[in-house]
Amino acid sequence: MQSRFLLILCSFIINRYAAAQDLKSTVDKVRPACVRIWGFDTLQQQRTSAQFSGVVVKGNYILTAAHVITPGSTYKIFFPNGEETIAEALGKIELSEDKTRPDVALMRILKGTNHPGVVMSLADLHKDQPCLSIAYPESLDQEQPTIRLGKVIEPLNSRGFIRSTALMEPGDSGGPLFNLSGELIGLHSAIGIPESENYDVPVNLYQEYWSALQKPVIYRNWPERADTVQKDNRTLEFTWPKAGTYTGTCVRITSRLDGKAQTVLGTVIQSFVVSKSSIVGDSVFILGKPGIVIARDKEHDLVLIRPAQKLKGLKIKQIISPDPGEVLFAPVIDSVVTGIVSGGPIGLRKINSAGFLGATPQHGSSPEKIYFVRPGSPAAQLDIRSGDIIPGLNDSLKAHWPGDTLQLKLQRGSKNILKSVVLTYPPLIVHDHPAYHFAGGSSQRNDGFRNIYSTDLILRPEQCGGPVFDMQNHFIGINIARFSRANSVLISTQAIKDFIVVNSR
Repeated sequence: MQSRFLLILCSFIINRYAAAQDLKSTVDKVRPACVRIWGFDTLQQQRTSAQFSGVVVKGNYILTAAHVITPGSTYKIFFPNGEETIAEALGKIELSEDKTRPDVALMRILKGTNHPGVVMSLADLHKDQPCLSIAYPESLDQEQPTIRLGKVIEPLNSRGFIRSTALMEPGDSGGPLFNLSGELIGLHSAIGIPESENYDVPVNLYQEYWSALQKPVIYRNWPERADTVQKDNRTLEFTWPKAGTYTGTCVRITSRLDGKAQTVLGTVIQSFVVSKSSIVGDSVFILGKPGIVIARDKEHDLVLIRPAQKLKGLKIKQIISPDPGEVLFAPVIDSVVTGIVSGGPIGLRKINSAGFLGATPQHGSSPEKIYFVRPGSPAAQLDIRSGDIIPGLNDSLKAHWPGDTLQLKLQRGSKNILKSVVLTYPPLIVHDHPAYHFAGGSSQRNDGFRNIYSTDLILRPEQCGGPVFDMQNHFIGINIARFSRANSVLISTQAIKDFIVVNSR
């Protein structure tokens, strides 16, 4: 009986490992053909458009979305291996009665015919079929593409698009959607507000209108000429990975921050709880009992808490660096969120999380001379004025975070004035695009990180701070922020271990 149990257990572990390896091998196979693109004036040698995505087929053609290109224009193409080239936009189909349909466009690389490419699928799609997105979201602004795992919800909706759970956001337009064999099944087109509304152009439209798309024209009606495409009726099998048991690894933390009740998750490591510092305030409680804040690390946004009760938590036995394409599991108390490592290690510049004063220096002025003070800002409340001189202001702001107290030596005419100011977060910019209106929104502190990993884990800000595991149940890090619609941020075990070692002596 015991031997049979061990055999079943070993078989389960091997199957999970095999599924993970197959996924990563598919990513490795198709990733070289997934390209980052922007408009480029070859005469002026300057960029002319926002960033978007595409994928190479047949050696020197690129499939992308119609809404991001203009037939006859030139574009710069960036490959993941660092190579760059120029392509021209050929034809696109954009129906006069609805310009968002069918969103089909073709480009041709001007030099070379042996670029890495992918195969266009001939098989029918099926509901719940898994799929992979590999594209370049503008928010991350990275040279390498990000990877997202999803499943097909509708193989073909009423408007002619594939609907899937593979997340998209601006910059991903024109990027590829693959089946798990690495065959191209769709091209990213549009999103809705819910994270389940991601729409792709079926790849068969590019195959059917391949000849028509060779001309650099805009088709306002379906082209009269359609190519014959031989369909393949085979189906692809895939077993969705299953989560393990993570009892006791994740706890809920309550505290008071700026006078308001806050809730966030924490990861139990040894006899401590580690969580996201910027959302943990005073009067900390864990499982109904008070906890003591031992240390904070603003660079990594970590907080170390000693709980009143004894908790049996994780031990960091080994440092494991996540690999793009690796399946992830994140317990969030009452459920487990499944996702994938999208990319990394990467750095995210301090933009949304920069300390905000509200006093803008004149460009190039040294020492810094203020020319604009935002009404209602910390600077306005301290009566900092246009014309004031604040030497070293730019460097001071770069080195500080929201909540930090900054001592300013201000020159106003012949007077020297000392002011003390508490920096805040920058004002929230409201966008109309559906990518900025997903449930829960982004974490307030969501950038200013070094050596972190992006994931496609769908988390609300209050679900950050909890642990993340791989398919072998290895603890590989903590969810430190929900960055955007398609990206969360994972901080690896190395930074966590260093933080605990330094502050628990």
